[in-house]
Amino acid sequence: MNTEKNIVESAIQAASKPFLMDISGTPVLLMPDGSGRWSYQELDKYRTEPLRKTGAVVLHQLDSLLAFIKEHKESGTQLFVDADYAQGRASFKAVLNGHTGPQPDFGDFTALYTPMKTVDWSNWLESNGKKMDQEEFARFLQDNIANIVSQDPANSSRQYPAAADLLEFASNLEMTSTVRFRSSTKVQNGQVQFEYVEEGDNNTKGRLQMFERFGLGLQPFAGGDAYFIEAFLRFRIDRNSGELKLWYDLNRPDKALENATEKMIERIKVESDVPVYFGKA
Repeated sequence: MNTEKNIVESAIQAASKPFLMDISGTPVLLMPDGSGRWSYQELDKYRTEPLRKTGAVVLHQLDSLLAFIKEHKESGTQLFVDADYAQGRASFKAVLNGHTGPQPDFGDFTALYTPMKTVDWSNWLESNGKKMDQEEFARFLQDNIANIVSQDPANSSRQYPAAADLLEFASNLEMTSTVRFRSSTKVQNGQVQFEYVEEGDNNTKGRLQMFERFGLGLQPFAGGDAYFIEAFLRFRIDRNSGELKLWYDLNRPDKALENATEKMIERIKVESDVPVYFGKA
């Protein structure tokens, strides 16, 4: 009788302690909480090898994304493009073990690629629409003069000021930073002409001419192509102080970003042969 009692007590005592069991090759730890309920913990790290590929890889080059897809591609591999061109955002996410039409899969083995913006692109986009005084605007033009182009490849009939012309304009801005501007006139060559006077003297002392627009050749993504963007030169004269403020407005930079993204999408389609969807995964 004592023996049977001991067996029952031993069984009850054993059932109230954590124990290990094997489920499809994965060690699983089962743990009682003292109230008759149990929790469990999968101990994947103790397997001799993983059941399947998982993970979220972050890549920094399009070539790396393509190489990774080719290495791990399955029947359910697919690519999602999350793009908002107006907000200047585009990213590519490959789901390597995604669903197929007839067969579900886990979708937890992914690779994310977010194209890096170039320094030149960031410089011009960050200062787009920013009002600057003469010296600040002159310095900005001088620092970024390498991006000035005089022709739109898609419209050779329209000419824009050359880099040397913009440099001269920047130099004139610096030389007239202490004068007061009092009027502006549009002249025949399409430029705007400002009259200015010295402090304390209302007689016209000089004139400054400004371009209405200029052209930029900008590369949105590192390693990608450059695109032409038209910039409109804007100004405002303070009637009381005669201070001149200048800025520029870029004409549809989102289209350049869209074109650059579409070019990458076409390359992905050709080189990886996986379906591409627009959205988030």
